[in-house]
Amino acid sequence: MKGAARAQVLRHGVFAVAVGVVGAAASVVLCLVVGWAYDLVCAHGWLLYLLPIFAVASLLLYRALRLPLDTTTHTVINDICADRSISPALAPGILLGTALSILGGASVGKEAAALHMGASLGDLVARPLKLRPLTGVWKGGSRADGAGGTSGGDGAVGSAGASGGAGIGGGASGGVRAYAASCGMAACFAALFFAPLGSTAFVIELSRYDRSVWRHAPFMLLACFVAFGLASIIGIGDVIPKVPLPALSWPVVGQCVVIAVACALVGTVYIQIIDGAQRLTKRISQNYYLWAALGGVLMAVLVTLFDWRGFEGTGANLLSDALAGRAGGWTFAVKALLTIVCLGLWLRGGEIMPTFTVGALLGASCTVMTQGDPAFSAAVGLVAFFAAMSRCPVTAFLMGCEIFGWAAAPAFALAVAVSFSLGRDVGLYGRGATGILKRATSAARARLVVKKP
Repeated sequence: MKGAARAQVLRHGVFAVAVGVVGAAASVVLCLVVGWAYDLVCAHGWLLYLLPIFAVASLLLYRALRLPLDTTTHTVINDICADRSISPALAPGILLGTALSILGGASVGKEAAALHMGASLGDLVARPLKLRPLTGVWKGGSRADGAGGTSGGDGAVGSAGASGGAGIGGGASGGVRAYAASCGMAACFAALFFAPLGSTAFVIELSRYDRSVWRHAPFMLLACFVAFGLASIIGIGDVIPKVPLPALSWPVVGQCVVIAVACALVGTVYIQIIDGAQRLTKRISQNYYLWAALGGVLMAVLVTLFDWRGFEGTGANLLSDALAGRAGGWTFAVKALLTIVCLGLWLRGGEIMPTFTVGALLGASCTVMTQGDPAFSAAVGLVAFFAAMSRCPVTAFLMGCEIFGWAAAPAFALAVAVSFSLGRDVGLYGRGATGILKRATSAARARLVVKKP
């Protein structure tokens, strides 16, 4: 490895540490701000009736920051995969927008906000470092010179990529831009959930194994462990309670299969309704202010009519109850309905913690059929439902093990495998690994056919 390559490796290391620190700080700020908003709405229930105003205000904030009003985690991922720059304004925009939604009692999470903030801050931190892709370094070569790549161009920072787009002055470009944003996402998510391995896998799977992302995995892991370490010292994040883990046995296997099947079926319906609502409203009218206000009104009406105050917010309270064995019945359907209303009608906020909650409540409700431990069933439901929703099976497995303990690895692996296999291969973040593998196989076969004499 020559001097230029060593210098680039050092710069990537400095970037990873810096983005880990920034990601941890962003996660702490997010938790404090959203926690403050949730405490206020719990103390002053009348704030629920201001949700339509808060929903419109969050969109006006996006407009003032020149952010697209239809920004979702899926669109951010598409921007990363297309190697487009992530606006620095996205970090404050999603932070304040999510806080406004929670302040009004919306059924949304803050974890997607962590992903958006991380992507925005990762791109920002990389700009002054003039990173170049490490195209030949891992093979023992000395190419860290910004040679062009095949997927969006691996040009040097600040230069034009192969896709024809001009580099953003001083910012990451080519394949490095996608890596920088992904690294920020992973670091912020790792600090929030105290799960560095699962967070690294998450952004790799979200990018659908984009080469410019996974080839920098060692630096992403470094950033995640830095963020995880700082968040652990500070002690602020989404601390999900542990549950007793039974030894693997045939009854436990049966419980996992039943819960996984239920999660695959409900998860597919849940995803399709949210995605369908967004597509339908966008087709009818792109007046997102109207839809957000309507979502706020529907949320307020449903909560008031049926006394669903306990279902407001991210759902962390319900998740704790489920993991303590104090949940069951049709509570999962209530939380799913309110989350569909809020996300389907364009309120700012995320889907991950509500999804965790719906999955845990569904798993606990399955004990009617399995007669298993409700707390462990809730943990299995959380992992299996997330696999069905996200189409990121490796992430679901690793996060389950990091959150609940590696002793449950066989059970979680089984649940994820069943849920992922039975679910539809288009999740809330787009097509999953199965669809990508099929397309890659078809493309390879087509090339073989063309090469035949």
